[in-house]
Amino acid sequence: MLGIGRKYENKFALVGLRLCAPAGGLFLLILRRMVTDLSINVVWFKRDLRLTDHAPLAQACAAKVPVLLLYLFEPELMAAPDHDLRHARFAWQSLQNLQRLLGAKHLCIMHASAIDALAFICQKFRVLKVLSYEETGNALSFERDKAVQRWCLQRGLTWLQFPHKGIMRGLHLRQRWSASWFTYASAPVNVVNFGPLQVIDRFEHPFEVEGNRPFYNSLQSATTGMQPGGPTAGTSYLQGFTAQRCLGYQYHISKPTESRISCSRLSPYLAYGSLSLRQVYQAASIQAQAGGQFKKHLKFFQQRLLWHAHFVQKFETLCSIEFENMNPGFNAIRLHTNDALVEAWKTGTTGVPMVDACMRCLQQTGYINFRMRAMLVSFLTHHLWQPWQAGAAHLARQFLDYEPGIHYPQFQMQAGVTGINTIRIYNPVKQGQEHDSKGVFVKKWLPQLQQLPDAFVHEPWKLSLFEQKAYGCVLGHDYPMPVIALEDAAKYARAELWKAKRLPAVKYYSTKILGVLTERSNEMGEGA
Repeated sequence: MLGIGRKYENKFALVGLRLCAPAGGLFLLILRRMVTDLSINVVWFKRDLRLTDHAPLAQACAAKVPVLLLYLFEPELMAAPDHDLRHARFAWQSLQNLQRLLGAKHLCIMHASAIDALAFICQKFRVLKVLSYEETGNALSFERDKAVQRWCLQRGLTWLQFPHKGIMRGLHLRQRWSASWFTYASAPVNVVNFGPLQVIDRFEHPFEVEGNRPFYNSLQSATTGMQPGGPTAGTSYLQGFTAQRCLGYQYHISKPTESRISCSRLSPYLAYGSLSLRQVYQAASIQAQAGGQFKKHLKFFQQRLLWHAHFVQKFETLCSIEFENMNPGFNAIRLHTNDALVEAWKTGTTGVPMVDACMRCLQQTGYINFRMRAMLVSFLTHHLWQPWQAGAAHLARQFLDYEPGIHYPQFQMQAGVTGINTIRIYNPVKQGQEHDSKGVFVKKWLPQLQQLPDAFVHEPWKLSLFEQKAYGCVLGHDYPMPVIALEDAAKYARAELWKAKRLPAVKYYSTKILGVLTERSNEMGEGA
């Protein structure tokens, strides 16, 4: 039976109901005596690193109670297999940007687990409420939120959580979900009135980021080749895209080189909440109203924003897909992992130029376009015939814009284990020939192939040994031989996937998935 929904243990906090704390012992009595007379609210920033269109912050400002603005670098989350230093750096850059925008108002940044941080804050102040957005994160952040919820309830502390990105918690059926999302996207932004806001100034605590010097130094180190964090940078990318760059959006969206300019490049700012989906959607709407060439590109882009929320909603509803096949009927395929093949894929040494160039680019810049991401997953799961779980955490670490709610549903869709999507096996040679015909992208990231003629850059194995030597690229020496025979591997994968898709169990679960995760009951199931 499908496990549906993130059944948070927070129904009391969502309505702001305060429960009476149980009688405490000597320890609680001591803690109460340590609390100052100053009553405050806490705004807990997570993946919402902005000061505009921010519902928790807006409500905290309106309450006219002193506010502690809190962000946590949580050791447990940073130790997870899907986390990379690039993610922490982007968050740190975003926080420094927020601090500059806040001016004299102080942002409190702690390197601590959520409960440890909140417990210490409650010793220092009389905390009335904690306000934050709901988070559709990974399993660790989900368990963290449940633990924090229990902790708050035990102490009679109100934790108000606000819906984020138009995602609906507790949704069991997707009918009319897209209409609800458009209502969210078109609604006025949350106005944050900083005038009456009294922010808690710096105070001593044992969780200073600077106190962990190696971690602090790593945050400060350069991120050459990657986009900078923060709403200021995000706004600049948004303005540049809607004003000019969008004119190449539909034409270049699939091309690995041109898409780096023509795509919006807003995904990390959406993933970390430097910009809200609503802000981006409405900015695109304003420019689309100008008509002309802008309109078709920006309308197409707005559809992508809907898809963004659609996949996050899928993950919110069925969070088990971080680890398990969405369709359990596919559990009988790809039962074994070949570590050597997976390592070649991870390191960009498969001997297939388009695959290796994408992985090298991703490692150094944190970004490749959607089609190339799909091709990487397809190659791992179809050509190499590896379970998708073998590569999911690795790509999460590489993506600067890693968004769990998009990552896992998309990974499974490209791996062909949903039962509701068309099976797509991307031919990496064909993808290269169609979208990088002169090998500009491949030669940039695989310099050992720079001397190869355009006709062979995506298939260097077709060169004779004499030709390989002449062009300075001997396979097996300067560049790897392919780890598999592409055509044979694709043929095998196609046969196995279609055989599995006809299984009664796959068909059974496909019907249930369509009823829960989509708004239309066709094979594609992407009607969000």
